[in-house]
Amino acid sequence: MNGPYGMVTGKARIYLTNGTFQLALSNFSTSNGPDLKVYISQEQNPVHFINLGPLKSTTGDQIYDIPTVNNVSSYTYALIFCQQYQHLFGFTQISY
Repeated sequence: MNGPYGMVTGKARIYLTNGTFQLALSNFSTSNGPDLKVYISQEQNPVHFINLGPLKSTTGDQIYDIPTVNNVSSYTYALIFCQQYQHLFGFTQISY
């Protein structure tokens, strides 16, 4: 992951499990910050994105359910985003 505002490392992959798409963050680590959210996005900066909810932990492997969307493969980036201050902590391209 690239981290313009915080230190972020790890990889992102989308899986289909029992009919539900999930985002898996592996070998993940980020610096802490307020109001951190996990997004999947069509761009590196969140314009067309889906908020998957609050970041569960600043370290470790994590899985987030993706709500039903048309064409999930059009979301090519995973982002860690501070919603309160509108700051991008980091992003990575998603593997499918």
